[in-house]
Amino acid sequence: MQAELKAVVDAFGLRPGSSAGVCTHTGTVGDWSVGSLVTGIGPSNAAAAARRVLGEGPHHVMVVGIAGALDPALGVGALLVPARVRLHPDGPEYESHPLPPRRAEGALMTTDGLFDAEDVWRPMLEAGFGAVDMEAAGVAQVCEEAGVPWSVYRGISDRPDEHIVDQAIFALSKPDGSPDTVAVAKYLARHPRRARALSHLNRCMKVAAAAAAGAAAADLRRC
Repeated sequence: MQAELKAVVDAFGLRPGSSAGVCTHTGTVGDWSVGSLVTGIGPSNAAAAARRVLGEGPHHVMVVGIAGALDPALGVGALLVPARVRLHPDGPEYESHPLPPRRAEGALMTTDGLFDAEDVWRPMLEAGFGAVDMEAAGVAQVCEEAGVPWSVYRGISDRPDEHIVDQAIFALSKPDGSPDTVAVAKYLARHPRRARALSHLNRCMKVAAAAAAGAAAADLRRC
């Protein structure tokens, strides 16, 4: 989504890229030439974006953005660089390839939709998955098939047991992750008291995205 892209652009010091390229922003971080783009929401959109990126011949692919925590130890702004990701519910599982000296830890579950019911997310936590996102496994699958190393940087923006993000809030985003302004206006007209909750969520997302992007940029500069 755009909040994640802005965090990456700011942390990496990127500029708008060429209209002929796949990436919307490009630049240099340490010894690396870097390009970024928004994948869109969901593993299918993420996989399609990864295929486009691989056409540029990258040496490493990073998934940078936000995730919802399942592990009680992960609060808003916490960083997760998972050692493995899996496509929900029992799809393929992939081991990440972080840039040295970064050590990946924990596991991330990629879902194709928002699952805020406890009988859905609780089994994920019990199986060892500390957080959920909607893109990492899609990118991982494409990169593994192409033999290109990949890694994931996720900042925690919310928790399902806090019920900050529900199906109604989730529906306020377009497929590319940008806000649907018409839907937001209609939602607030029906639920004016939810304006504060949306503002809180927006702040949490910015904090989470900045944490992930900052860590990814730091790793590029030191490896």
